[in-house]
Amino acid sequence: MTHPANLSRQQQFFNTWARYAQRPSLLYIKNPRVMRFLTNLTAPMTYKRPANMLQKQMILSHDGATVPATTCYIKHQPMDGTLLYLHGGGFVIGSLPMYQHLVASLGQAAQMRAVFVDYRMAPEHPFPAALDDAVTAYQALLADPEAGPISIAGDSAGGNLVLALLLKIKDLGLAMPRAAVALSPVVDLSLSNPSFTANADTDHLLPGDWGKRCIDDYVGSHDRTAPLLSPIHGDFTGCPPVLVHYDTTEVLADDGAKIVDHLQSHGVHVETEVTSGLTHVWHLNVGRTPEADTSVAAIGAFLHNHR
Repeated sequence: MTHPANLSRQQQFFNTWARYAQRPSLLYIKNPRVMRFLTNLTAPMTYKRPANMLQKQMILSHDGATVPATTCYIKHQPMDGTLLYLHGGGFVIGSLPMYQHLVASLGQAAQMRAVFVDYRMAPEHPFPAALDDAVTAYQALLADPEAGPISIAGDSAGGNLVLALLLKIKDLGLAMPRAAVALSPVVDLSLSNPSFTANADTDHLLPGDWGKRCIDDYVGSHDRTAPLLSPIHGDFTGCPPVLVHYDTTEVLADDGAKIVDHLQSHGVHVETEVTSGLTHVWHLNVGRTPEADTSVAAIGAFLHNHR
């Protein structure tokens, strides 16, 4: 395997780790419960926990619905406003052990309280369970006088949920968040964009077959072209500024590029970071690679500027 010449040695290592350790696991372990166990087991070895990171468990509730959540933060950091974070994992995996370090790092970079939302996952809870939980969490924070200005962020499947959440917020007539961040989002659940097959060999992490299984589990019998499933078909007129990150070598590269164009066509202010040769959601390597550290700092600056 070759790497672009400008990648750090640390990033080259994690590209190799993704391709030869994480990718085969996603491809060959077909039971989501087993995959959840393994990702939780290996998370302390794979991801770097920030020094002085603290957590506070909470239950977010609104109109009789409840969602477990966790505030992840660095001791003594400023916290002005709240960042609601929706994790990735193909709608079937993803957990606090996998994401606590990233959520805390984003909160520190933005100087905000960062809240990890433990939404329900497929196949046990297909669409619209995850989105319903995201809406409940957002409404609970809106009703919290201590939340301050709210922004939302998510990666991969969580990026899909962030964009779908914007559409739901608009439909419900709720106050919009100050800003939104979508990292390597999947925005077309038909998985028909050319990069999904063209980048099958260059994507270090995501096997196409795994993605198709996850989407099938999540969508169920629903129309996968519906805007709340495939936000590329949604009307984002009136939505807040959105930051989109994606890599040109990942299978979701076209999803990232097309949602940028789509948002801009609806008058949304969009900022982007487009890389080449990094892993899908390279931000998870924050604290371990300079590429991830730089991108997380940029997200923090974007959120801070739009708070």
